[in-house]
Amino acid sequence: MVNFFSAEIIQHVPIGLLKQDRSQLADKVEMALRADPVLEVAMECDDRSECEHAVIRGDLQAFIVLPYDMERRALRLETPVIPVYSSGQNYLTNTFAVKEIRSVISAIGADMFTKQMDDPIHVELKSVSNNSGNYQGFLGLGLVTAIFHLAGILAAVYLFSFPFRDHRVREFLQAAGGSRVVLGAATVLPLVVIQWLSMVAVYAYARRALTPMTFDEFVVVSAGQLAMILACSGAGAAFVGITGNMRMSSSVAGVIAGPAFAFAGQTFPVMAMPLVVRGFAFLLPLTHVLKVQSAMLLGSVGKAHAWESIVVLLFMALFWHLLASKLLMLRWKVAEEKEADWEAREKLHLKDKLKNIAGAVYSDLSIRKAVATDMAARDARKGGRND
Repeated sequence: MVNFFSAEIIQHVPIGLLKQDRSQLADKVEMALRADPVLEVAMECDDRSECEHAVIRGDLQAFIVLPYDMERRALRLETPVIPVYSSGQNYLTNTFAVKEIRSVISAIGADMFTKQMDDPIHVELKSVSNNSGNYQGFLGLGLVTAIFHLAGILAAVYLFSFPFRDHRVREFLQAAGGSRVVLGAATVLPLVVIQWLSMVAVYAYARRALTPMTFDEFVVVSAGQLAMILACSGAGAAFVGITGNMRMSSSVAGVIAGPAFAFAGQTFPVMAMPLVVRGFAFLLPLTHVLKVQSAMLLGSVGKAHAWESIVVLLFMALFWHLLASKLLMLRWKVAEEKEADWEAREKLHLKDKLKNIAGAVYSDLSIRKAVATDMAARDARKGGRND
């Protein structure tokens, strides 16, 4: 996996720049950042909130603030402080960008070295939407979502493949009144409702360590989680429809959803992945619901971006459920015919077996009757001789 992730050299990492100081030193820092092959100044912001929103949306990995009087402080032999802001919930994904920024600014500071200045330019790291620095809380939210992402697919695989494994498709269809639509709805709706409510409760419990959740955040995040559960249950049902086998379906689900957390942008930036891996990450429902959670950490300002991810999840859910419905309808029809044929053969076999048993009993009784008749005839002949 390490080789696969590192197959391409990481270049053109998008960062933002907020240039408050218009001095020669600020121009020198900007030129060095633009000349670096790893970094790409993708946005020059007018204020800090513009860059913060871009970081939360995932458009930027980090942004740099060149503060007022930066050059003047350096001329007075005071250490200028350059703040570097990165996403508070995606600390691991931003580490390599922050290290490259440090390297560029340190190279400029080395040219300014004097005996009076041990630290010519100081880089100060700060977090967007995570003032407390509680990265463990953000990581916990992602892990909770990843667990339910995997559980949603595996639970759907088990429930939809259970009738095939135990050859009880006809029994379930008869219980559903012979309607395949009723059987599908009766299987998926309780699964979605139970998992969604469980996920909302566990997420709210894990969220307690951070700032209090607003009503808007609760509604939007809950909607995103519901869309994710719908997409996962549809994907699990589709895997069963494709394979028709519990063992193969669960294996496919485990291979795809098991390592999803590593591909969803929480531990490695999606933009730095190879093109094929980026496509796989986009197809994972987990990637989009994590975007919803990250966007709503800014409050109502991230609502528009969150709804975009929810719409993507709903389209995913629609696609998977339509595919699963088509495939499962065919599977149920074939399984019902096979079970009916198997049941007819069993009845015929039982009928033949009963005939064989009846024939054997009749033959045995006939033999016994013949023996008894023969014995009676012999006794009669012996009695006549004695007379």
